[in-house]
Amino acid sequence: MQAIERLPFSNDWMTLVLLLLLVVLFLINVMNAVKFKEIIFSVFKVRFIESQNDENSSLLSGFQMFFFMFSVIVFSLLFFYIKIIYFGTQPTDIQEFLKVCSLLFFYFVLKNIFENMLSFLFLFKRKTARFLSSKANYFFAISVYSYCLILLKQYANLNQSLLNFSALFLFTVCFIFYILNNKNLILNHLFYFILYICAFEIAPLLIVIKLMF
Repeated sequence: MQAIERLPFSNDWMTLVLLLLLVVLFLINVMNAVKFKEIIFSVFKVRFIESQNDENSSLLSGFQMFFFMFSVIVFSLLFFYIKIIYFGTQPTDIQEFLKVCSLLFFYFVLKNIFENMLSFLFLFKRKTARFLSSKANYFFAISVYSYCLILLKQYANLNQSLLNFSALFLFTVCFIFYILNNKNLILNHLFYFILYICAFEIAPLLIVIKLMF
């Protein structure tokens, strides 16, 4: 009787990555349990976005750095699953995953540097602090929810199409709430917001995706 290949990608290295992410989540919760829970469970509430954003929080704080690394790895796993299903990448190809992870890491790092640099140079720091802080909160929240989806995909055989749809739904809903919670700032600087979306979000991301695939 011929053995049937197991479809779920139960690679040793991916299991270690998922375990590492779980440890990172634990450390984040230890560092600031209150803020962690607020980001995860209250991210869709206008009251939280308006009252809890810390405009003076440092991007180099331990909490922010751990959450940033967690998010980059989670999004790298999402892209890696897409490459496995639709582009024939082998699930055991850790080098391909590291390539995806490196591209996303440099993309987000450079984007954050340029965003803060421009806000400082053009004296928009006070106006954009809340804007960038709320975006970071949504970014972190999506990564945690996506991590749960990846666990279901890996160990409960969640359908890839459902994974893609769920992740896209998360991004769409969070983007809508992100716009609504910053509508005053966006409407007052609509031209700059459109320019920001095109220059810092869409164009660089398209380049990164092109390099990935």
